Amino acid sequence: MRKNSLILVLVFMVFGLSAQENQNVSQGDVFLKNKATDNWFMSLAGGSNSYFGYGSKDADFFKNLGWEGQLAVGKWRTPRWGARLAINVGSHKHLNPQDVYNKDGFVHPHLDLLWNVTNAALGYHVDRVYNFIPYIGAGYMAGFTDDFKKLNPNDGFFKFQNQSLTWNLGIINDFRFSKYFSMFVELSATTLPDAFSAHYNVESKGDYQWDIIGQALLGVKFGLGGKQDFTSAELMDYNLINDLNSQINRLRAENENLSKRPEFCPECPEVAPVIAAESVYVPNVVFFRLNSSTIDRQQQISVYNTAEYLKSNPEATVQIVAYADKQTGNPDYNMKLSERRAKAVADALTSQYQIDSNRISLDWKGDTEQPYAENDWNRVAIFIAD
Repeated sequence: MRKNSLILVLVFMVFGLSAQENQNVSQGDVFLKNKATDNWFMSLAGGSNSYFGYGSKDADFFKNLGWEGQLAVGKWRTPRWGARLAINVGSHKHLNPQDVYNKDGFVHPHLDLLWNVTNAALGYHVDRVYNFIPYIGAGYMAGFTDDFKKLNPNDGFFKFQNQSLTWNLGIINDFRFSKYFSMFVELSATTLPDAFSAHYNVESKGDYQWDIIGQALLGVKFGLGGKQDFTSAELMDYNLINDLNSQINRLRAENENLSKRPEFCPECPEVAPVIAAESVYVPNVVFFRLNSSTIDRQQQISVYNTAEYLKSNPEATVQIVAYADKQTGNPDYNMKLSERRAKAVADALTSQYQIDSNRISLDWKGDTEQPYAENDWNRVAIFIAD
């Protein structure tokens, strides 16, 4: 029953990670989906362990210490969640009924679910040096001892092995030196049934119902090629999209009403011809997301239309006036943000469409002026052509 439950836990862990890959969302952050070959790592560690179980109450702590090594391969599916497959090998000691410290070797493969608490609590930063990473996992341990074989020379190799499924808990203190290299200190505990260490006298019971192996390891971790970081996806402001859709629907309704008017109306009063103004205001604007000066793909059409106008009118010039909304940020920051927006649009005209920079003038207002009544619309750069 215990074996089946542990297997189910492993299955749920794997499916849980797959679900996280589809979402990649935590605390309102959305990350672009990386390739299957990205964010893989390998780690190598070594250190010591201490067995808390059969006879450990009477054991000397330092005499009870054993050695342990670990090799692991894993993958981060999001900045907060990952998994690894690790194999620990080594030996542990425990005090037997004859007051002798037995040295038992073991092999311990295990699958662990990793949680980066630092990224979850403070947000993801690619250049962060320290990360606090607890984990939980399940595995299998096979233990063996030469002393037991000496006592039972006629038993085969597998007969003097101890085998058990395990639960694993640990904390990884990760110190990152570069994108592809970090060092870590891992403190962990592995739980085993009490009978695992009682093979010298199977009828006797140890000091605890469950045995625990405590481990302290020092290791290095390497990125296995591919991309080792995550890219935040900047989402469109859906309030702004809804506002623009409402405006489009209103214009469509007005156009529908105009189409119903008669083409010829003798009794209608004459309308004086409209004299074009000297300045032509190009009906092009570039809207930005909150706290962003990046031109979205959907907004590139406005830059393109302005560039085409300037190419068709070689004597024309354009002024770009950028703004920031008043309800977010502060005046100083918003002034700098609107400056970046104006320069981003000008750079698009010159670098993408080869418009002479002498034909472009820039101005930025921050939140000192708000061209639109709707707050979100004021994250904008407006083209004014002469």
